[in-house]
Amino acid sequence: MAHSPLQPGLRSAVDDGIATVVISNPAKRNAMSTAMWRALPPLLDELAADDSVRVLVLTGDGDTFCAGADIGSLGEHGQEPQGLAVAAEDALAAFPKPTLAAVRGYCVGGGCQLATACDLRFAAEGAAFGVTPAKLGIVYPATSTRRLVELVGPSAAKYLLFSAELIDAERALHTGRVDETLPADG
Repeated sequence: MAHSPLQPGLRSAVDDGIATVVISNPAKRNAMSTAMWRALPPLLDELAADDSVRVLVLTGDGDTFCAGADIGSLGEHGQEPQGLAVAAEDALAAFPKPTLAAVRGYCVGGGCQLATACDLRFAAEGAAFGVTPAKLGIVYPATSTRRLVELVGPSAAKYLLFSAELIDAERALHTGRVDETLPADG
């Protein structure tokens, strides 16, 4: 899916059985706009129907995975923004082929929702993870909370949800938030 480098969007490519979806909104640390949340499920449907795709990698443009929802776009298009994020997360979790989140830099809020919905998460050293809706007075969606609890356990999930603290890749590995850490230049 092509888009102007000046406009937020999702890019995708398929190479040798690997579908790569890139979250691209570098001016806002790859925060997902309302249009991007809306575009992800049909893009995933298209990639799921492609018989050449064996695995999907979700990543961010440049040195950031995704800084969550683009707060500036939150009332666009007349649909409840959290509902769009949950629909995108659910579509990613339901993708019929293995999914992998390749995380560099910040993975915050809605970015954590997307990474948690993937089957596996690999993080570069220096990545930072945060479940931050509490800082905004927003309740994290029930399905997202359930996925987080399944991934890290009740105690770690409570800590992440209640504190909204950013944790580094090493601690994310320790809690089960990520499956493996790799050198930042890899």
